[in-house]
Amino acid sequence: MSKILIEEAEKYERGGDLSKAISSLKKALQLEPENYIIQLELGNLCASNKQFEEAAGYFRRCLYQFKDNVDIKNALCFSLTSFGNEYYLESKFKLSEACFEEVLEYEKNNWVYYYNLANTQDKLNKISIAYENYQKAIQLNPNDADLWNNNGNAERKLGYLDKSLISYQNALKIKPDLFHALVHLAHQKQHMCNWYDIDKYFQKICSIVNTNTEALISPFAFVANPLSSAQDQLLCANQWTQNHFKDRPFKKEKWRQKNKIRIGYLSSDFKLHPLYFLIRDVIKYHNRDIFDIYAYDASPHENTNERKTLISLFDCYRDISSLNDEKAVNLINNDEIDIFIDLTGYTNNSRAFIAPQLENTTTINWLGYPGTMGLTQEKPLYDYILADDFIIPKNDEKYYAETILRLPFAYQPNIENRAHLNQKNRKDYGIPEDAFVYCAFNQSFKITEFIFKAWLTLLEKYPKSILWLTYSNAWATSNLKDYADKHGINPERIIFATRAPNNEHIARHALADVYLDTLPYNAHTSASDALSMNLPIVTLKGSTFASRVAGSLLHSLNLDELITEDIESYINCAIRLTEDLKYRQNVIYRLNEAKRNSPVFHPQLFVKILESVYQNLI
Repeated sequence: MSKILIEEAEKYERGGDLSKAISSLKKALQLEPENYIIQLELGNLCASNKQFEEAAGYFRRCLYQFKDNVDIKNALCFSLTSFGNEYYLESKFKLSEACFEEVLEYEKNNWVYYYNLANTQDKLNKISIAYENYQKAIQLNPNDADLWNNNGNAERKLGYLDKSLISYQNALKIKPDLFHALVHLAHQKQHMCNWYDIDKYFQKICSIVNTNTEALISPFAFVANPLSSAQDQLLCANQWTQNHFKDRPFKKEKWRQKNKIRIGYLSSDFKLHPLYFLIRDVIKYHNRDIFDIYAYDASPHENTNERKTLISLFDCYRDISSLNDEKAVNLINNDEIDIFIDLTGYTNNSRAFIAPQLENTTTINWLGYPGTMGLTQEKPLYDYILADDFIIPKNDEKYYAETILRLPFAYQPNIENRAHLNQKNRKDYGIPEDAFVYCAFNQSFKITEFIFKAWLTLLEKYPKSILWLTYSNAWATSNLKDYADKHGINPERIIFATRAPNNEHIARHALADVYLDTLPYNAHTSASDALSMNLPIVTLKGSTFASRVAGSLLHSLNLDELITEDIESYINCAIRLTEDLKYRQNVIYRLNEAKRNSPVFHPQLFVKILESVYQNLI
């Protein structure tokens, strides 16, 4: 009987019907369960039919019986790798990891297996283990550019920034057109304030964006490129979008009318993150008589009070961190969300391609990513971008794929009770009591040589002044101090603020005299921190979204005199605030008075206007 079934399977296989061939062989195996020839053929058929998990089961049993059979071992490794890759694409990273770990039990000298395992562990945020496996892969094959690039990414995440530069350089030596490695290299140099030859990288990246439509240039890294224009950033976003997402499968309509409007907020940053200090009270004060507020959480899980608080404020909470885009889209469509707001955009752990697949949902790009999300197939990836007249002037609308939704005040909200009493004094932070304190608590990648020279000009002019910066990493600290020293400024006059609890961090702004902003990437949440403590900000506005955020906040508070057009005006504005105490006190007084009535610092007022914008879209 089993012989007949085997012949039947062979007939189906010759005819190309693998499913029926498998079914016949399974019946034969039931009759002869110890027949490993049948099991081996079932493994081959299942693998040919892309049933890799099932194939692995057959090959695994055969290999247990024939331990030294290289062909069976290779077939098992192929099957494990294949369904490990399938799990990876489905965002089932724990299952994917298990597959690649098993593969390495059978073959320890294949660099691809270590590479695949490391990529999966990276997704599981097991960065240290992933790094070990990238290193093992490099020992077996030091000539793969993508391997070096991913190794550099792991080094970056682990804080080995100097090593990451070498890895990216190695990747580019092997494959000069691995453009994302070039972008990583330039961006890490920015984080390290390593400005040697950096303009050369900036120019090359801008040239690539303008000449190579297939290049994968990260839009988020590109907005920090001082040589990129708003037009360049649109082009970059378009190329990124079109290289990653091409399908717009349906024409959007609207969901059936419900008792309440359903608002969905997507973020990968529902945790202890600057976003919390902007968005918490927006969620808190939404009118529940009109709206149901949904969270779509793609964040890495962490046990912090901020995360717990934020999640508790939503009416409906959906954890999509382990779902692939297709499953997340199905979940959100089933929720019949009317308006979907992406608070992450193209920043870390982006899930940007969920939004354009939502059936009858209006989509908005807001707050997380300071720029356009681009076009795909001549259609905007997102329907709208939420901004204000200062952030996106009328003449610049052409540089945004989305339709502009304008708030009548600064687009960036803030939580209540942001200001805190300071329990510490200058001495606690190593700052001389009689110093004039310029502070800039932006991340180090925002500090350009151009702006740092202006800061040194002020330090040179006022010998009793100091510059108070955020500590980002040891290389940035060393490079900034060395640069100051070479330009005749005592490096001891640059003091770095170490990480502190958020309440303390905000409170210590009150110990400074003037906040010096960065360009082309302004202070965003940091600007709100400073203003909440009545600390005047001097900003230099640019032509891009990221370069106009501090100006947007100042403009909304009627402090346009602190918004400058060029570096000379920037320095002169800081000089006036330094030398004219009465003027600075007047600015502080007007800042404090303006905040009393500004929706930007009163979330209940902010939310009322925001909700009217939402309602107009329904």
